[in-house]
Amino acid sequence: MWIGKPGKLTDNIDFIGTDQNCLYLIRGRETMIFGGGMSYIAPSLESQFAAMELDTEEIKYLVIPHSHFDHCGAVPYLKRKFPWMQILASSYAKEVYTKEKAVNFIATINKEMIDGLGLQDEYEKLDLKFDGIQVDQVVIENDVINLGDGIEVQFIEVPGHTKCSIAVYVPKLKAIFPSDAAPCPTVDGSKLTYPTPQYNFPLYLESLKKIAAYDVEVCGFDHHGAFVGTDARNILQQGLERTVEFENYVIEQYQQIGNLEEVAQKLTHEMFEGSSLDFLGMEGGLNIVRTVIRKILDLPG
Repeated sequence: MWIGKPGKLTDNIDFIGTDQNCLYLIRGRETMIFGGGMSYIAPSLESQFAAMELDTEEIKYLVIPHSHFDHCGAVPYLKRKFPWMQILASSYAKEVYTKEKAVNFIATINKEMIDGLGLQDEYEKLDLKFDGIQVDQVVIENDVINLGDGIEVQFIEVPGHTKCSIAVYVPKLKAIFPSDAAPCPTVDGSKLTYPTPQYNFPLYLESLKKIAAYDVEVCGFDHHGAFVGTDARNILQQGLERTVEFENYVIEQYQQIGNLEEVAQKLTHEMFEGSSLDFLGMEGGLNIVRTVIRKILDLPG
């Protein structure tokens, strides 16, 4: 079953944020937030936290799955709200957040979304400024965080979408959170979007094969919701098949059209048919698709 709107997934997992920008609460005696979202989702988070039976002092960790602007923009707000919370990320993501140019870019994109949605009052009231991230703990492959009550969170390195991508798996709950290491659902959950190997296509395939082998009852994506039950068990294998099909499709289109820009335009329009990722915009989507095509075809640029 696909769950496209925030709410409770299981007794130990809550889907929070928005349908486009999904975060997850993983609960044991302590609680972990998986995902850093964008700052514009803060008003939704405020309402969700207020409605929950949750001791916020139990929120001990936040995992940044990778350093892209749409997966970390709300982190400074959340850190100010829960100052005792530890920020976890890969070593390369930590390095990214030391670079002024990267921090300024993330801040700009997040503020543009705030302004576009008319959330200037919320920006001031909730202190949504993106002013950098201090990573408290670097996590690597096979690291484990024990949340208590048998809820252990295992970290998986899944490079390919980015160099710094990480996923987590919770064995007791058979729950996996792949972020963008796998194709996410379309806006209606009916199929999967195109894969986005923006760093390295062979590594993306290798990472996807790795996480597709896990025993899964819950699969929570960072965009367009989560799957539970039988659909969750199959979704990452379907993502792997979708990725191989997409590789062949890109090669075929490039052979037929012979022009990278024309192929990118065509694929971008196809991608947006099943997506509601408003924060990307057509130009942002086009930039991603250009990069993905280059990675698949091993072209320079």
